[in-house]
Amino acid sequence: MRPDGSRRGAPCRAVAPAVSARMAIASAVAADVTAKLAPIATAVGAAWAGEVVRRLRADDRAVVGAWPGTMSEARMRVLARLHLKLDAEVLDDLARVATVAARREWQQVSEPDLEP
Repeated sequence: MRPDGSRRGAPCRAVAPAVSARMAIASAVAADVTAKLAPIATAVGAAWAGEVVRRLRADDRAVVGAWPGTMSEARMRVLARLHLKLDAEVLDDLARVATVAARREWQQVSEPDLEP
């Protein structure tokens, strides 16, 4: 045991507030970056849905059912559009924004899937 009461390998109590402060700052920065880039992610999602719809229609396929896109695709599209290195948390947030926008666009033109 250390003189401050902490165990060996455990962080000292004096370090915990500093780490907590850095985490709070990082979260605030991530939220600010996400807010600034959200309109771009929304445009990415809308364009993505339009692209999928055009591709399906060009192949004489129906636009039916739930949005077919994945979060992995959304991350890739956001990164391709922004050409920036993003923190994983920010990238995930922007991918969610893009996916919500894509799903919203999709639902405006898709038909319900009547098959069980």
